[in-house]
Amino acid sequence: MLAGLLATMVAGLGTAPALAQASLPAPAQPAMAQAPFAMTYSGRIVVRADRTATEVSTKRFKILAPGAIQPLSQQRVAFIEGMQKLETIEAYTEKADGRKVPVAPASIITRDASSGGEASFTRDQKERIIIFPDVEVGDTLVMTNRAEELRSVFPGQFFDADIFPRSVPVASARIVIEAPIALELKVKTTGAGLTDQVEDVGAIRRHTITLAPRAYVPEEPGAVSPMDREPMLLVSTFKSYQELGLAYRAEALPKAFVTPEITALANEIAKGIDDRKAQAAAIDAWMKKNIRYVALYVASGRVVPNDAMTVLRNKLGDCKDKATLMSALLAAKGIASEEVLINLGNAYTLPEPATMAFLNHAILYLPEFDLYADPTVSPSAFGVLAPEAYDKPVVRVSAAGATLARTPAMKPQEHTYHIRTQINVGVDGRMSGRSEEAGTGVFGVALRSFGAAVQNLGSEAAAQRQLQSLNTPGTGSYEIVNTGTKDPAVIRNAFSLQEGLKLQASGPVYIPIGMPLLARPGGFLLGARLNGRKLAFPCYAGSQREDMEVTFAPGLPMPTPSVNRNIETAAFIYRSAFSIEGRTLIMRREFISRVGSQTCEPELEPRITEDMKLVSLNMGNVFQFGTIAAGNPPSPPPVVANQTTPPPSGGQPQNGQVSRPGPVAPARPNPHAAPPAAPNHLQIQEAARVVPSDQKRRIDFIYWVQPDCSTPDLPSIRILEQPRNGKLAIERGTGFTNFQQSNPRFECNKHKSDGVVLVFEPNAHFVGIESVMVEILYPSGAAVKRHYAIEVKAVESVSIVPNGNPVN
Repeated sequence: MLAGLLATMVAGLGTAPALAQASLPAPAQPAMAQAPFAMTYSGRIVVRADRTATEVSTKRFKILAPGAIQPLSQQRVAFIEGMQKLETIEAYTEKADGRKVPVAPASIITRDASSGGEASFTRDQKERIIIFPDVEVGDTLVMTNRAEELRSVFPGQFFDADIFPRSVPVASARIVIEAPIALELKVKTTGAGLTDQVEDVGAIRRHTITLAPRAYVPEEPGAVSPMDREPMLLVSTFKSYQELGLAYRAEALPKAFVTPEITALANEIAKGIDDRKAQAAAIDAWMKKNIRYVALYVASGRVVPNDAMTVLRNKLGDCKDKATLMSALLAAKGIASEEVLINLGNAYTLPEPATMAFLNHAILYLPEFDLYADPTVSPSAFGVLAPEAYDKPVVRVSAAGATLARTPAMKPQEHTYHIRTQINVGVDGRMSGRSEEAGTGVFGVALRSFGAAVQNLGSEAAAQRQLQSLNTPGTGSYEIVNTGTKDPAVIRNAFSLQEGLKLQASGPVYIPIGMPLLARPGGFLLGARLNGRKLAFPCYAGSQREDMEVTFAPGLPMPTPSVNRNIETAAFIYRSAFSIEGRTLIMRREFISRVGSQTCEPELEPRITEDMKLVSLNMGNVFQFGTIAAGNPPSPPPVVANQTTPPPSGGQPQNGQVSRPGPVAPARPNPHAAPPAAPNHLQIQEAARVVPSDQKRRIDFIYWVQPDCSTPDLPSIRILEQPRNGKLAIERGTGFTNFQQSNPRFECNKHKSDGVVLVFEPNAHFVGIESVMVEILYPSGAAVKRHYAIEVKAVESVSIVPNGNPVN
């Protein structure tokens, strides 16, 4: 969704408009142990030769927790007036002792249903509300409904789909489907737990579908749609998606006829433009500016568009209406187009048999330019889709027929974001600055969406709210530089912060980042990290760059630059460079996601987690300050003592490099990128340890202690070289510090502090020399590598000192 791109959007500013999502019936799963309720479902669907049908279904909801009472005690059943007829046969609350408390007729209410969107209206969508009486934990809510399918949105066709996600606790389900054998009704079950028993009784074919109970599993955040991964029941008279496309073509293509008015308008839009692709881009821009999105559905209007002239006269329409008018305008200029049916959500598959359950949006394909265009996404440039429309299976429809295809996968160089920020820190610590944000592709869409929100709220109010949301209150304003639909979208801002920097002679200080509108490098593209991920998740390709310069007034202490980073994995590249020039701290950060498709398998999560932690730490604008004269090299950060091996007293290393194996595609050079820093390596500290064989032993205690002896944050440890004859564990623990008497933290040595413990366990019976290397990243941004030469000796040759560390 477009809103996922926005950094920390404040309440009241709003986000990009939500796009249509699939809405499917979801019977679903089991799991009585943790679930708040248990559901059983039984139904019978009879499909007749004329493709009409009757379904009688009974649902039972057993209440297992108080939290389930409110949402379940008012059941809602939707139907389409004129196309369907709904009758509630019975409904009652079954008490734990077996008594039945019926639902009174006055508590069964039929009303207009909500469309679910600000600009979508379904005038014939109705909703039956059944209000159950006297509901307590242990009761069972029971309702039986009969639904008559009088006619389909596609005349002469019948289709249905049920999904059974494990996040809905279905204890059992049984569905019987009967249809004439001659109808050739396609019935298919997918996924584990669903079975289909087929038998022929005379001229009738009967399918008995049952769902085996499975463990209840709450929905995993950020996962692909249940339609891509959960058991489903699909029923259809369509032989294929091509046949479905042809049915849509029969209804939709005649609506895109070219009239003299449409020809005149197309000529006016393209006046003075000779290039055909530029003509198409001009028509696309006109559509996005002049035809607003409004969906008004009645019966077949759910899949059949209005004709192009009606859309033009009303200056409004839904996705298929806008695609129809744009197709007619293109045709008036001799530019061919195909209407495209697609799923606009987190579903990336198109399972057979064909139903409309997985197709909820219409866009266009222009074969002359091999380009997809979506006139519904008003903030997008020509040829740029919503993030969730990339790498999707589609049905393309033209006069020549219907074909299955796939939208292109995202490319990093086509979806870019670059922010430049300059901040001045006055002698009193007060800060003011300005930024310029530029975005292409989906980042351009997000910036334009935010620009519209700024216009609605007001520039100064929007800036004030954005600064407050970033916990850096102040005042400011926005300037929307590029208001059209050509990339890049550009927004500038200026700001003044209310609170100044509280600079100290030493100690960590957070430097504000201004008021960026979009996610910073490393955010959005690969989604949020989720430990133990089990399911595939949407991921996007793109490039994010942040350049920041902070200039300090004379006399102020200067920060120590963070460690430079160069991380390369098969999924992403992260580069950062920090330096001091005169009185200015210069920061350059770049994150490039180069995933090849828009679904990432769960196995990717553990492979990138540690590297993404490094990215997150390196993105933190927390710096150590000391007294530094202008033009001089930075002093080392305050000493962070280690129990046995303190950090070196020399200057802090400025460059580090971490690499990951995997097929690495060459990144396209960025003409605006700063020259890469020299590939220096972190300084390596040497440490020797002796441990007894066949025992676990703490070999180091690493910590970050403030002058008041507090430990607000802990160092981050990465194992660079694993032991070959043992195991190295990284654990949180406590221990004694070892500061020298001249250090202001000397008093901290008298009691234990929090820190990180390295524990080594040699393999059974191993005696000899072992080698281990780790990288230590301190909260200030300072980093070192530490190599341990570990001698494993027989127990009788090792003595133990009181602090627990083994020595000869």
